[in-house]
Amino acid sequence: MTEQINSKNAIIELLEADPKKIAKVVIEKGLKGDKLNRIIELCKSNSVRFDLVPAKEGARGDERTGVYALISSFEYNDLNDLDLSEIKCAVILDEIEDPHNLGAIIRSAAASGAGAVIIPDRNAAQVTETVIAVSAGTIFKIKICKVKNIAAAIDKLKDNGFWITGTDMDGSEDYKNYDFTGKAAIVIGNEGKGLRRLVKEKCDDIVRIDLTNGVESLNASVAAALILFEVKRKNG
Repeated sequence: MTEQINSKNAIIELLEADPKKIAKVVIEKGLKGDKLNRIIELCKSNSVRFDLVPAKEGARGDERTGVYALISSFEYNDLNDLDLSEIKCAVILDEIEDPHNLGAIIRSAAASGAGAVIIPDRNAAQVTETVIAVSAGTIFKIKICKVKNIAAAIDKLKDNGFWITGTDMDGSEDYKNYDFTGKAAIVIGNEGKGLRRLVKEKCDDIVRIDLTNGVESLNASVAAALILFEVKRKNG
């Protein structure tokens, strides 16, 4: 089974990170630009097949970029196989449903230096072309783990020295005043329902983002970005 990537940024990231996953790259004839030149250069240097085709064949998929890559199905990481001693920050997503939110959170996690993103295998968005595109290819720079049980994943992180901090509008402390130093695991809840009760009870602390002008909540990906970069700031 193969998947198609239409995002030039994502193709470049994968060619740089793991070119063996790419079966071939298809490029529309006459297409020009720095990103295209970089794709061709990386294909050549990594011995990845690339085909030049008429314009109509370079227009596959919903996002028409004139270039696409065919890859093997996205491979998730097994949480049990990760060297958690090397990871200082992890992100746990409790049933995030919107693939755009998932992609944006992955991008913020990678940009802020987090080492892993953990998602449940049910009732949540999974990695798709949309997620890869929204992440701008940064999904290939971070470990993505799919687990059967988020509560069990939290226990495993706790056993490996992580302090688990959930996010909720009723949190006891504003995130800007919170001590995120040390090994941090940030838990982001569902877009509408927030954190599930059991997941919330598993957290060591719950923080909030203080808002003004009557705004009740932020988009999940925006909230994740604010907190992840605060973790980065406080850990130097």
